[in-house]
Amino acid sequence: MNFLNKITILLPVLVVLSGCYERTDQTLSPPENARRVTVSVKVPDGITLLPMQMLYRSERCKTKSYNSSNEAYEIRGYNGFKQTFSTQGSNGIRQQRIAIDGGGPCQWQLNSIKVSFKIADDNPLVKGKEVFATNYIFDFDDYGLSDGYGTGRAKEFNGNIYLRAEFFPVVTQLSDNDISLELFGGETEYEKWRRRFRLHSTQNIFIAPLAHLSKVVTLTPPKKTGNFTATYPDGSREEIPRISPDYEKLLSMK
Repeated sequence: MNFLNKITILLPVLVVLSGCYERTDQTLSPPENARRVTVSVKVPDGITLLPMQMLYRSERCKTKSYNSSNEAYEIRGYNGFKQTFSTQGSNGIRQQRIAIDGGGPCQWQLNSIKVSFKIADDNPLVKGKEVFATNYIFDFDDYGLSDGYGTGRAKEFNGNIYLRAEFFPVVTQLSDNDISLELFGGETEYEKWRRRFRLHSTQNIFIAPLAHLSKVVTLTPPKKTGNFTATYPDGSREEIPRISPDYEKLLSMK
């Protein structure tokens, strides 16, 4: 669950957004015949779609990394930024079309994109809680973005991709002053519920999440030692060994 990864979630963003030398030209200038991908998200009521994070890399413009002995070595340059989605009509679909071939002096190539959404701030559940986003990562090359976004390992996928998943709010209470809220769509350690994909020949990505915002799960820690306890929307309770509720059970309650 995300509340165990508060530090690891923040670190990759710093690497992505500041990994280049200051002198590296990060200008994108896609050629007219550039390969492109269209990302569409059907945003359900009560959900906020966050700006999409994009990571480009360059073989031409190198940057430095360091090994455990603090010795520098060259790696492909990083160029990371965020961009908001545009609204498509009145059907709740937000869309962004971006270049895979970024061009520019560094000949940037799209490495990864991250699509994120969360429970809207006007939902009463949000009050007094740290809200974590739900993420999808799509890789067009080797790993660039960290694994610390709760998506699981990448699955190989060819062609256009349509993703429909069901999510439930999970409130995790570690203490009176440490309560988190996130949308849960299955334990991503299992392949069938992973939200990271290594794409090949993909021109369209469509994500259609379904959020059951009234079906809340509460996780409470043991008083001393032992497992967390999950309280489900129907009032039933059970100990959970993996700090994740039973997703199949949740699906039966929707």
